[in-house]
Amino acid sequence: MKKFLCFCLLIALMANSACALEKRVIKLGLLSKLNSSEEQFLETWKKTFAPKNENLDIIVKFYDNLNAMQMALNAREIHEMVLPDVVANYMMSKNDEYVSRMVLRSKGMGLAFGFREDSKGLRDDFESALTALRYDWTLEALEGVYIASTHVDEADPVEFAKFENADTIKVAITGDLPPIDFVAADGTPAGFNTALLAEIGAYLKKNIELINIESGARTAALASGRVDVVFWYEVDMSSDNQSDVPDGVILSSPYFEWNRFIHLRKIEREPSSFMFDWSMRDFLKLR
Repeated sequence: MKKFLCFCLLIALMANSACALEKRVIKLGLLSKLNSSEEQFLETWKKTFAPKNENLDIIVKFYDNLNAMQMALNAREIHEMVLPDVVANYMMSKNDEYVSRMVLRSKGMGLAFGFREDSKGLRDDFESALTALRYDWTLEALEGVYIASTHVDEADPVEFAKFENADTIKVAITGDLPPIDFVAADGTPAGFNTALLAEIGAYLKKNIELINIESGARTAALASGRVDVVFWYEVDMSSDNQSDVPDGVILSSPYFEWNRFIHLRKIEREPSSFMFDWSMRDFLKLR
């Protein structure tokens, strides 16, 4: 009997040891970075954010638009979507199946307008407009109305001023970073993107034409001449290595900044072997 009990105890200890060494995998979804592969970005991400834990394996998956990433989350192809905090908070306010699972702080991120290298004059014009809009608090007011507010999708579409015999600037927007880059359900651009671009057009006395593309096609649209400006490239203001800004793209100064990323999960209605409930207690057991 004693031998049997000892054998049972040994089996239990071995099972606990195996569980402790079991590798956990987290699959993260992000909007495509246009100057980095998934593997390259993961290495940079690990140096900045990942805990030092050999039993934790992280996989990064890129998606060319927000809808594709949401579908991947619904299909359980990924565990979490990683988004700027204002975007994640907006998503949670519109979908009660999303829950925040983690907040990671960065040293400073921003969004900036992107231009071709041969468009330095246009870049300088946009920079002059941004300087003026900061000086009179217009930029701050637009952020308050269109980003800080939870009712951005109830705002009326912005009307752009029309200037006769003036140049037309074609600007790519995506709708993939609501409420910053926002396109309404009927396909009408109606967020901070339109409000800011309307102010810049009025300042420059030039016409603005919006071209709706997915975020993964931003640089292709710019390089081909389909658009003159891309509304946003993501900028890491603490690093010279820019994962989202390819060679040949020049930038304005950032018009929006943040320092937190939120990981969103979909609330599980039923237990699933694919999705694990990763609590801090579980995490500490793996150390």
